[in-house]
Amino acid sequence: MINNLPKHIFRLLLLLSLFLLLALVAKIWLTDPSFYRYGHYRADAIPELAAGTPVYKGSAYCVGCHDKRAADWSSGAHVVVQCEVCHGPDRGCPENGKAMIPVDTIRLCTTCHLALPARPARQPQIVLGEHPFSDEETPECFTCHDPHSPSNEELLAKAGPTVLEPLTKLPVAASKCAKCHGKRGQGRNKTPALAGMEAAVFIEQMNNFKSGVSESKKMAKYAKRLSDEEIEELAGYYEGLPVSPSEEPLE
Repeated sequence: MINNLPKHIFRLLLLLSLFLLLALVAKIWLTDPSFYRYGHYRADAIPELAAGTPVYKGSAYCVGCHDKRAADWSSGAHVVVQCEVCHGPDRGCPENGKAMIPVDTIRLCTTCHLALPARPARQPQIVLGEHPFSDEETPECFTCHDPHSPSNEELLAKAGPTVLEPLTKLPVAASKCAKCHGKRGQGRNKTPALAGMEAAVFIEQMNNFKSGVSESKKMAKYAKRLSDEEIEELAGYYEGLPVSPSEEPLE
């Protein structure tokens, strides 16, 4: 029957047979002998990986040298997040004792907190360009949020009603103040604390910034954007915030 095939068909079948034979030989030659022993992978990879030096060592490796950070992290909402998720793996402690900090922290934080339809509603999410306010460039996340201990409703509830009450009624305009004065009015760097400031004093100072009596280009810029109602709401909010022992409100 083969002898009756046209020559071009016979040659084509011959080429296909040679190709299949070469493919089979290549598969046998290139496939590791341990492949398929346990499944569709190279079995010898298991002991090789087990014998390697661990790259990710977990937070237990870090907390011994960073007591302050460990205390904040262990009591915050990020306790379920291992240090190396944000700081990356390190085969040994850095020479200067400081963990690696990613350059683009906004991109790092939005890996988990960018608003997506598939994410659970209980997970804090933001829309870039709208948070904290849409009329300015988005600042670095750590400007307002402590990366090791971000706010957590359950933890605030444990702290008692004096702390929970003001924080659960956060005025919308407070997000602009938090950029420099902290999310709880505790002050940041050289900016003064607002927590515990008398409402009348707060309103007077904000009106002075709006009118130009108090000279501050930065504060005048923000104050002029606030309505009288927003200023009064902020005044009541900051007056009700507790003052930490190390902070004194402006008077």
